[in-house]
Amino acid sequence: SPPNPSALLHASTGSGKTLSFLLPITETLWREVEASSNNGGLDPNDMDNGMALILLPTRELAAQVAGVATVLAPPGMVALVPRPMDLMSCWKDTRDPGVDFEYEQENDDAEENEGLNDKERKYMPRVLIGSAKSISISFFGDGKMPGTPTTKPEGKRLLGSVRWLVMDEVDRLLNIKKSRTDKKNRHEKPAAILAAATARLTMGRVQVIAASATVGRPLRRELSRVLGLHSSECPETLRGAEDSVNLEMRMSNSDEKHIGRAVRIPDTVRNYVLPVDGSTSGSLITSAAFAAKSILHSTESEDGSAKRVLMVFTRGSDIKLHNALGALRHFGIRPEPKSLLDALEADGTDRLMEVHRKVSGVTGVGGSKKAKMKENGDDEGYLLVTHEDNVRGLHLDGLDVVIVVGRPAGPDEYTHIAGRTGRAGRHGSVLNIVSFEQAA
Repeated sequence: SPPNPSALLHASTGSGKTLSFLLPITETLWREVEASSNNGGLDPNDMDNGMALILLPTRELAAQVAGVATVLAPPGMVALVPRPMDLMSCWKDTRDPGVDFEYEQENDDAEENEGLNDKERKYMPRVLIGSAKSISISFFGDGKMPGTPTTKPEGKRLLGSVRWLVMDEVDRLLNIKKSRTDKKNRHEKPAAILAAATARLTMGRVQVIAASATVGRPLRRELSRVLGLHSSECPETLRGAEDSVNLEMRMSNSDEKHIGRAVRIPDTVRNYVLPVDGSTSGSLITSAAFAAKSILHSTESEDGSAKRVLMVFTRGSDIKLHNALGALRHFGIRPEPKSLLDALEADGTDRLMEVHRKVSGVTGVGGSKKAKMKENGDDEGYLLVTHEDNVRGLHLDGLDVVIVVGRPAGPDEYTHIAGRTGRAGRHGSVLNIVSFEQAA
């Protein structure tokens, strides 16, 4: 077995699962950097010393995780894969190929920069982050390309050097059978192909970290199958606890690898259901528009700013996002409704990660200008609109209310949608607008 055993992280939404796998990885990389600076230890620029491959279900979530990772990791060691590409290009310096490069340490105060000659080394990537689909196509192609973006020898070398394989929101990354008797034929998802190839090329030495707020036996069976393990050899399930004593008791009890306790929506979230006439899509959108207007014009948030609202349309609502945006704007809602994906879009990898850092950081949407906007009375909050397939795992700092239009597919989906608010101890509300029939 590997020196650091694999694990399945099961904790409620907003509890810090991302940091739970990023901190140990980046701390290890910093230790290697410190050891190499003392003329000893591993070369931090050598990918053969161990890579981290972090798989996410969407590009937006990948950009958010990469934005956090760049803050924690040594400079230059995090590479975001926003689309299928030749992954070996992450190790090429376009100015002087094959030569390590340095960058000037940035400082916001120009006067303090005068006289500084301190340079901080920028290291080569050791952490690749992207959607499972983009990374899978980068390695194996999509069946339509004449060749693979990354050459097969280099791809085998890269996968064989993976030291940590992280699958965040793993229940979205794998095909989960509802029961052992489920014989429905399913194509392998990209994350399953990558995990199986990595486990094979590393001879099982890779440390696999899977994380989700919804974990059950079907997921554990599928994860075991993908990794080539017997169902009894599934990575141990680690759950958060109210205090460290309970957590230590769980981890020290080797007889209980999996503790049968469901992860619920945090107690800081208040849940409401609004039954309406949902006979048509238009009646649902109309009810959602009036609800959004009422919430946005109500009292301020906990921090005194205007309300921040996210509206999520479920698959069951059968409402197209562009139609919903057009209808909501027709009702004259202020601030004007915007698509969540458009708000998170930016040109270039670095700007994309910066946008996500601002959205998930303490300043929320609007970045460093938010305090000035509030002083000028221009802080109107926001209303972001999206589909339930795009919202999984995203952290919108200071989000007050989630409006769910339509009935989610099940309790797990509702848990993930509702978990966008009430995070890290902050209070939030969820309003689910459904038809009278669905509410019965």
